[in-house]
Amino acid sequence: MTRTIVVEDNLLISVIYRHYLRKLNIELVAEVTTGERAIEVVRENEIDFIVMDIMLEGEIDGIEAMRQIREFTSIPVIFATGNSDDFHVKKAAAIPNSLFLVKPVTEENFSEAIEKLKDF
Repeated sequence: MTRTIVVEDNLLISVIYRHYLRKLNIELVAEVTTGERAIEVVRENEIDFIVMDIMLEGEIDGIEAMRQIREFTSIPVIFATGNSDDFHVKKAAAIPNSLFLVKPVTEENFSEAIEKLKDF
């Protein structure tokens, strides 16, 4: 079974992603709200991909969390964010094995992105 974590500090959005993942038969290993915790969870678990918000609680944003995660793994990430300005898009695009979705993310967007991860 495919396994993921969701890194999202908005509870409602996290619930929506949980619903999408359940329908796609993907195991949700953890839901966390900070980049720091995401790094710990990825170190401690076998994960197939990450769903990552960019603006997070805590000291580091989602892009910086992924930079640190890239130091020990190349698992794919889906950045899902409301920050679709050029600055954030370019920063996220610099992370290898990444896709970028703009919120609100529909079930179809989510499913298509997960399919694209298979090409990584």
